[in-house]
Formats: sequence, C-alpha cells, structure tokens
Amino acid sequence: MLSLLKNLLLETLPEDTEPILRSYVEIVVPAMEKEFALISALGGSEDLHFKNLTQLGDRHAKEKAQRWSNRADQSLLVHVLNALLTAWNLLPYLHQPLSDLEKYLLCLGLTLHDYNKYCIGGGEESPHASDVEAILIICQELGEKLNFQSFWPDWKKYLSEIAYLAQNTQFKAGTNMISANYPPFKIPDHRRLQSPLRHLLAFGDLAVHLQDPAQIETETSGDRLREHLRALHIRKQLVYHRLRDTLGILTNVIHNATMLFTQELEWKPILFFAQGVVYLAPPNYQFPDISQLQEFIWQLISERLGGEMSTGRIGFKRDGKGLKVAPQTLELFSYAQLIKYLPDVIIANVANAKNPATPKRLEKLPLTDDEHKFLKKYSDLRADHLAEFIILAQREFFNNVPEYISWMLEALELSSKITPEQTQEQSGGVNYGWYRVAAYYVASHATLDSIHNKLIQIAENLSTWAEENHLFPQHQSPTREVFYSYLSQYLEIKSLTSQQPSFTDELTAYTLAKTKAAKQPICSLRSGEYLSEDQMDSVVLFKPQQYSNKNPLGGRKIKRGISKILSLEMLLRQACWSAVAGKLEEQNPIFLYIFPAYIYSPQMAAAIRTFTDEIKGVYLKKICQHWLQEGMDLNSLRSFPWLEIQEDEAAQFADKKYHSADLPFMATVYTTTRGNTVTEAWIEPAFLAVTLPFLLGVKVVATSSFIPLYNSDEEFLQSVLLDGVANFWHLLHLPSSLRIQDFSFALKRLLTTYSLHLSSRGVKGDPRWQDLIKTVRQTITDILNVFALANQGLRKDKRDHASLEEVYQYWQFAELLAQGNKTMEDKLKVTQKLVNEYRQFYQVGVNDSSHAILLPLTKALEVILSTPENWDDQELIDQGSGLIQAALERQDVYKRPLIKDKTIDYTTRQIQELEAIQTFMTTCVKELFGQMCKGDRALLQESRNRIKAGAEFAYRRLCLQEKTHKEETNS
Repeated sequence: MLSLLKNLLLETLPEDTEPILRSYVEIVVPAMEKEFALISALGGSEDLHFKNLTQLGDRHAKEKAQRWSNRADQSLLVHVLNALLTAWNLLPYLHQPLSDLEKYLLCLGLTLHDYNKYCIGGGEESPHASDVEAILIICQELGEKLNFQSFWPDWKKYLSEIAYLAQNTQFKAGTNMISANYPPFKIPDHRRLQSPLRHLLAFGDLAVHLQDPAQIETETSGDRLREHLRALHIRKQLVYHRLRDTLGILTNVIHNATMLFTQELEWKPILFFAQGVVYLAPPNYQFPDISQLQEFIWQLISERLGGEMSTGRIGFKRDGKGLKVAPQTLELFSYAQLIKYLPDVIIANVANAKNPATPKRLEKLPLTDDEHKFLKKYSDLRADHLAEFIILAQREFFNNVPEYISWMLEALELSSKITPEQTQEQSGGVNYGWYRVAAYYVASHATLDSIHNKLIQIAENLSTWAEENHLFPQHQSPTREVFYSYLSQYLEIKSLTSQQPSFTDELTAYTLAKTKAAKQPICSLRSGEYLSEDQMDSVVLFKPQQYSNKNPLGGRKIKRGISKILSLEMLLRQACWSAVAGKLEEQNPIFLYIFPAYIYSPQMAAAIRTFTDEIKGVYLKKICQHWLQEGMDLNSLRSFPWLEIQEDEAAQFADKKYHSADLPFMATVYTTTRGNTVTEAWIEPAFLAVTLPFLLGVKVVATSSFIPLYNSDEEFLQSVLLDGVANFWHLLHLPSSLRIQDFSFALKRLLTTYSLHLSSRGVKGDPRWQDLIKTVRQTITDILNVFALANQGLRKDKRDHASLEEVYQYWQFAELLAQGNKTMEDKLKVTQKLVNEYRQFYQVGVNDSSHAILLPLTKALEVILSTPENWDDQELIDQGSGLIQAALERQDVYKRPLIKDKTIDYTTRQIQELEAIQTFMTTCVKELFGQMCKGDRALLQESRNRIKAGAEFAYRRLCLQEKTHKEETNS
C-alpha cells in the first residue's frame, strides 16, 4: 500500500536498520494510518469525547471529556509510532539483546497498548482490565485490521503475550499483571515479559507524553524514565538542552549546532521537541563549555550566511544612490575579506545594462562639451561596475582615509588626467566624481568586454595595501555580542545556570522607543529586551515601513525597526529560501509553522525533514482528481505522489528550507501565489494546514506573520490553527482551530468545494481561485446550486449531461456540503422525493434530454407560478394534476409505467396514474412551494433553475441505482 509516511520513514531509516523494524514500517504503519490517524491519544474534541462517553453510559462523562480535552492534541498514530521508535532506540544499550520473538512482541504489544482509546474513539466500550477474554478478542480484531498477519505470520500463537504487554504497558492502576489470568504463554522465558519488555514499552509510552525537554527534571515523569533505564541496566543519564524561544530557521540552527557540538561529549539524542532535545549521556558525562558552544553556533551561522553574502545574493541592496551594505554583512566578515568579495557582489547587483547610471551622473558634472561627448561613448555598464565598487569601498572602509583617492587613481593609471578634487564632486549625497574616473578608465580600455577581472585585481591590491598600512577601522560585531547575550539568556542546558531574560533591558528598550525624543525605532515583529535598528531593505523580507502607516494626529511619525536577533532570522530565510529582500510580501506568503505533536523520535524528525526539503508544490487539481478517482476516500491522500516535481501549477513552496544535515524542530515553510487576493493566498495553505496533521500527525499554525505565534505545541491545544484565514473558510462553517476529530469534516468540505470550483469555473491553465468565494457563497446560500454549478461546468466543457460517475460525485458533493445543516438536508430530501414520486407515473431513459427528464416538474412549476395568488393549495393541486395528465397523454406509452402495465384494466390504470400525479403535485405545492419557498412565488421563480438542476441529477442518480440493483439481482 502506498503511503507518504511509510515512504518517508523507509527513505530515512539507516541502511543497517533491523529488518523487523523496516518490515513493521512497510506493513503495519500504513494500516495504522487508516485506523489510528483520526483517533486522539491525548487531547481531542471535548464535544465528541462527551458524546462517546455518554453513549457508553459513563457517569463521569462531562468531567472526563473536559479533562481529556484540556491536553494538547496527539493522534494515536504518532503516539504509538513515536513510542515504539523511542523504545526501539534503547535496544543497542541492553545488556542482553532481544531475540527476534521478543522484538515482534515489543512491536505488537506497544501497537495495541492503547486499545481502550481506540475503542472509545470509535464509540465502543472498552473491556475492563479484569476481562481478559474480552481483551484478547479486542487485540485479535485490531491485529487483523492492522495487518499483523503479513508482518508476523505466527502472531496469533502469541496473542496471550501481546495482550499481556498491551494491558500492562504502564506500571500503575489499570493493569492486570497476574500471568495466571491469561491463557498459557508460549514464550520460552516468561520473565522476559516483565523485564526487559514491559520496561521498554513503559519508557516509550512515558516519553511520548512529554511536552518540554526540561520535564525530565521538573516532572515526575523524568524520575520514572530514569527508573526504567535502571531496570533495563542501561547505564546512561538523561540530559537536555532547551531554547526558551522559537523563531524559525535561526532557532533550528541553534538546536542543530548544539546537537553537533554535544556529539563530541557522546550525547545521543533520543527525543526531539520544538524547543530542544533530550539526550542519553554517559554516566559521568561532561557539560559543554558555554563560551565554546556560543562561538561554535555563531561560526555555523556565519558560514551559512557568508556563502550567500559573498555572492551578493543577500545582505546588499541597490537603490538610486548606489549599493548599500547591511550592518550584518559588515559584521560577519573582516573588512579585508569583504573587499575581496565586492567584485562578485557588484556584478550580481549592478545589472542595468539597458539603462546605465553613468550617463545620468556625468550630466550633473561640470564637464566641457567635448569631454562630455567623448565620455558618453564609454558610459556603459562597465563604468557603472567600476564606479559603484570605488564608491562603496570608500564609503564603508576609507571614508576618513585621504590616501585612498590617490591610491585608486594610481591603480587606474589616471592620476595625470583627473585630480583628487574632481573625484569628490557630489550631488544629492552621491559622489559623482568617481563616475568620471570610471568612464575615463573604460575609454582607455575600450576593448574590455567586462570589468570583472580588473575589479578582482583592484580588490586584492586594495585589501593588501589597507592591511599593510593599518587603514581599516577597528572591526566590531554588535550582532555577535547581542547573539551571545541571547544565547546566555535563552539557551538552557541541564544543570547549567543560564541568565534569565532581563526585564530591565526590555523595559529600557521599551522606554527608549516610547519617549518623544527617542530616535530608537520599535521592532515591527516582536517586542523584547534587544534594541532595534532601522529596517534596511537588504534585511527584511517585507516592505521596510509596511506597518508604520498608523500615526497619531499631531504626533511624531512612527518609524519601525527590527532587532538584531530577528535580522538574523530574516537573513537566514533569504539564504535558505532564495527569497528576495523587501519583495516576498508582494507574493502574499502564508507561513506554515509545523510543530511536533509533543515529540519526534529521531526517525520521525528525519522523515519530516525529508518532507519539508523535498516537497515542490501543492497540485490541488491533481489532488482533487486523485481523491475523486479513489471514491472520495480521505485515506487516498496518503498515496498521492506529494514529492514528485510537477510544473503545471502556479503555487510553489520555497526551493529549499533546511541544510541537508539539519533537523526541523519547528519546520518553517511558506506558500506564495501569483494572484493578488487574500482568497488566492489562502487556498493552498488552508488545505495543507489540515492535510499535514492528518498525513503526518504534526501540528500546524498557518499565518501571514513572519514569526511563529507560539514557542511550542504545549502552548496551543489544537492540532490546527489558522490565523487570519480568508473568508471562504468561515463561510464553509469551518472553525479557525481544529482538533484531531475535526480533520475528516474539514478535509471533505475543502476537497468538495475545490473540486466543484475547478470543474465549474476553472479553465485549462487557470484554476481561477479568485472566484472561489463566489462558488462558496452560492453553495452555502442554496445547496441546489451545486447542481447549477455542475451544469455550468458541463456547458463550459460543451457537454450535454454528466457522466454516470459524475452524477454520483455531484450528489455526494451536495450531501457533504449539506451535512449538519437541516435546511439544506431537507432540500435534498424534498428534491429526491419529488423525483421518486413522478417516476411512479413518468419515466424516460437516463440519456434523454433535460427537457424530457424534467417534464412533470416543469409543468408543476408553470402552474404554481402562473395561477392567481388567491388560489388555495387544493386548487393548485387539481389544476396542476390536470395539466400534467394532459401532457402525459401526448407522450409515448412506454414513458408511462402505470399505463403500459396491461395486466390491469385500463380504467384502473388511469385512476392509479391520476392518484400518483396528485401525490406528486401535493408535494410540489405543500413542501416545495409552501415550505421550501415559504409560499413566495418570486422566490420560487428565482430558485426555478436550481430546483430543476437538482431534480435532473436526482433523476439520473435514481436511474443508475435501479440499473445497478437489477444487475446485481440478475447476477
């Protein structure tokens, strides 16, 4: 069976992985996805818990439902899978290895250890711990559903052992540990069930309840985990690191750098959280040196950014006054290094070959006519490159070094043609004199195709000259100092003291920003204890002053800034996402912050990394087609080829999210759209926000905010949060926060709406998502619009009527969208009832025209709409019945099922037909007109086409059902 989660795990498991575990992932995991993905192991919907417990007669249903729902969500799928993988990761440390039989028992016992949650989630009563026979039955039934037979053909022989382990995973109330209560065990040594198997199961089950790395020190669960390690004779200590902040890529780099650093100390990561890691460390473990760790993390960040900055991709911005350097760029490199990088930076950023700046600059200089005419011939991109290099180097490194001017003129061999004073002629704050120098140099070397090699030579010589003469200003890195302070306050390692976030610093920053005389800008992304600096175009991904348009009347203009920590985050996103500074916001990005549901095992963390790295886009049209082809089964989404590269959709993920060695503690991805509307921006992320928790068991926050709303999944209980979602979501009556049990309803409504929209309004190459809001409004206004939209799609495709498969699909669309709305459900019932009633006396072929199919309904509507308003119901029924009967007299007899039955005398047949017509007409008058349209002829007229469209689809569907029934009966 194809499965996204299975494929991700198999792809990332090490080559030396035990065959039993690999077989478990390949065979059992896909079955678990189907059975466990929508069952809550922790958290879940209070209403659904209360409903299930009430049905089971639980006297404490309300209290239990509240208690359960007050925990954060975790599906039974990831609960079992992470618990098993965590327990499995302890096997290499056991003093006595497990046999193959014991490994199978470990897998299946832990798989079934929460059978009671599965039962309650399905609305069934769970057997009591003392009812061993019922427990065995549940385990056997569930084992058959989960494909245990293919995984381990002998599993039923050991059903007693499996049930024993499942029932006694936890070392507390609710266990039944007396082996005599179970059928005889087949395992050679019964003591192995108690130790090591029960302790392995308990360790895994306890671990997946943790929500914060520090809980191994602050909660009793940490003591219990250590007790199980001692019982297993595993001489390891539990240690952790935690970051009390979650920003995105920056915090992930910190986590990954810390893990890499602690490898030298033989710390082995076993549990991953959004905010840190729990490790197994040697008995006499050493702590990392904090100063060395800080330097190591800074070095990794510098390398990550340095490669992109050295090419000019990030950290630089060009405007009307030339190329500007971000403060972080100046701080990451030594000045000598940066000068050597400038040629590549200049070539990458100064690319205005069709409209060079040099001619415009020369016009503002006091040149003679002959000189201007001469230089104009050589005022091309080469001159721009050279001039901007010289100006940038002077402004950033040699502003107070008079010798720089003479040195540059000598390097260009122009000392005899241009004086130092002429190089410094300025206008509007730009040193235009250097453009004259550049134009003269190009004129002297007119055969040069490119100035790049010359720039490299000048940069090398300039760097050497400045170092030898000690001309560079003292290099400082305020960003590094702030970053070290950030690590000191936010990075916590077990038993090592870290500074608490400084309230005094935060208050000082706030006070400085709020005073009237303050020049310090306020960080536009978040408050904090770190002072902000101006938002440079080369740093932020949004428009620098995008959020500064709300100024108080008569007050000073608000100027937004950004803290140095968040500047690093923005630069890392540019480096990893290939996002253009200052322009990402134009693409209406929606960020998906993907949290683990409590924890990731190392294998699950690697699988999520693979997914976030390799997914190339979301192909909603293909997804909808796949879902329809698979009978509208949500589990079919698991077999969709999510990671294949396809280029026919506009919406795309970022090209790259993480370095290949990094693990995403809180994965951060984003979607963009070519459209300009909020609706278009949210089409893709709204679907993904629900689909990813369903497929992978993660938790997702979707928002347009550039920073996460939460630091960990512990801070929000739901599985899905949509912050500022477009209006179509609310019109579909979907909440902005979803629990596990809400996935099915939300996904079906979304897929139905998307499919209906694509078939009715989408055209080849353009899904027209901007019109989705129209589709949604139509369907929520009147459910019969589903069929009107279906007919619109048929006309668009130049077809007369829907195929047999489409008839069923559109009716299912209507039923799904009407679910939970009594008015809509009643409309579908009345429509179906009308068709059932007139088919008693009038039948045509399923492939006949719409006019032929709808003849009785058309006549009935004509009567109701054309007769005087003072007629009572009976008069309408009689008038309509007569008109319909007269119309039938003009039809072929084979269309009149009651008349063509010659086993009954003709008079009787006529009476039966008239009675059937009157029954149909009564429904039209009383239910269709009187109840659905509230006796309002204007409303009936306005709804006329929708009613007829619904009736046509109902008619064809009934014909197909009858045909299928006859075929099944005959066969």
